Amino acid sequence: MEITSPDIFKGNIIMSRVRLARNLKDYPFKVTRPALAKEIVKKVNRALVRTDTFDLYFASNLSAMKLEAMKERHLISQNLIDNKSCGAALINSDQSISVMVNEEDVIREQCFMRGLSLSEAYKRLNKVDDDLAMNLDLAFDDNFGYLTACPTNLGTGLRASVMLFLPALTEGRKIKALAKEVEALGLTVRGLYGEGSEAEGYMYQVSNEVTLGVSEYEIISQVEEAVEAICRAEREEMNRLFVANEIKTMDRAKKSYGVLTNAVVLNYSEFLSHVANVKLGAMLGYININDVYGIDDLIIAVRPANLCEEYGGRKLTAIERDLFRAEIVANRLSKLKE
Repeated sequence: MEITSPDIFKGNIIMSRVRLARNLKDYPFKVTRPALAKEIVKKVNRALVRTDTFDLYFASNLSAMKLEAMKERHLISQNLIDNKSCGAALINSDQSISVMVNEEDVIREQCFMRGLSLSEAYKRLNKVDDDLAMNLDLAFDDNFGYLTACPTNLGTGLRASVMLFLPALTEGRKIKALAKEVEALGLTVRGLYGEGSEAEGYMYQVSNEVTLGVSEYEIISQVEEAVEAICRAEREEMNRLFVANEIKTMDRAKKSYGVLTNAVVLNYSEFLSHVANVKLGAMLGYININDVYGIDDLIIAVRPANLCEEYGGRKLTAIERDLFRAEIVANRLSKLKE
C-alpha cells in the first residue's frame, strides 16, 4: 500500500530552528576579554527581563560534560564552548529559546519547534529580537542590514533550518544529487550538527545560505517550499524502496526493535543504526509507536554527555555508558509502544 497521507511528514520533519545573528554598536564582534564579556552578558540579560523567564549560564562556570550535553541538545554551539572564558547562554524554561552571548557574533538567538514550524518559530524569536533592539544599540547599516562577524550572515542575519529524517533518499543514493539541486536554490544540506558534521541516523539539516538582499519571510518561505519538496521525494522513494518490499522492511524494523529492547550493552553507533529502522517501521505502521517525536527525543537523550547527566552528572566509562544506554533505550521504547 503506497504512502499518500501528508501525516508521513511528521516523521520526516523532526524540528525547525530559526537563528538570528546580532552584534552591538561600538563593541568588538568577537569578544575575548572576560571583563568585557560579563558587561555584555549583563546588558543582554537586562534587555530580556520582560521577554520570558531565562536561566543564565556562564560557560566558564560549567563542566566540559555539561557544556557538551547542552551542545548535544543544540542549545549552544562549539563556537561558544571554544570561547568558554567569555561565552554565556540564556535559555528559557522549556528550552525552546536559547540566546548565546559572545559566540561567533556577540548575540546568537535561536528558537526551536517541532515539525515544519519556521514561521511560528520566527514569530516567537522576533519578540526576543524586538526587545534586544529596543534596549540595546545593535550594529546595523542602512545598506547592508545587520552587521555580522561573517559576511555570509549580513543583512537579515537569519538562518532558517529544518532537521529531516531521510532514510529512503539516503539508501537510494540520491542525497548528493539533492544537495546540488538545493544549492542551486541558495540553500544547503548538512549533517545533524551543521557545517562539517555527519548525517547521523539519516538525519540532515536543510537551511538557507543567502541572508542579504532578501527578507526574513522570503527566506522562511523558500526553505519551507524546499523542505516540502524534499519530503515528497522522500515519500516516493520510501514507497519504492520500503513499502514495495514490505516483508523485508517489516522484518528489518522488528529485528532492530528486538535488539534495542533486549540488548545488555549498546554503543551509540549501534543504537543509531537500529533506532532508524525502528522509526521507519513506526512511520510505516509496522511497529505500534504513534509518538515518533518520542524516538527523536530518545536519540538526543542517549548521546554520551546527556547520558552522563541522566546518570546524575558522573562521568561514565565507555562500558558504563553502553550498559546504561541499553537500559534507558529498552525502557523508553517499551513505554512508547504502550
